[in-house]
Amino acid sequence: TKMKIEEVKPAEALKRIATHTHIKGLGLDEKGMAIPVSAGLVGQEKAREAAGVVVELIKAKKMAGRALMMAGPPGTGKTALALAISQEL
Repeated sequence: TKMKIEEVKPAEALKRIATHTHIKGLGLDEKGMAIPVSAGLVGQEKAREAAGVVVELIKAKKMAGRALMMAGPPGTGKTALALAISQEL
């Protein structure tokens, strides 16, 4: 018995949506305090406020170096925080 092999083409083009596209910034007020739900971020107030300090140091050209290292277990918001920082800059 012969088996016929054909290419299967999708019926419609697949749309790819990247993760974290909803993040628009750190969600801080004018005093640098985290707004509980803002700019696509929820929670992690202390981390967001610390990131806000880093952003201000970078903008004031008072932070040397080209990298910021964030460490923690999976799912704790490291990538989301990094993207928020990039949005602020």
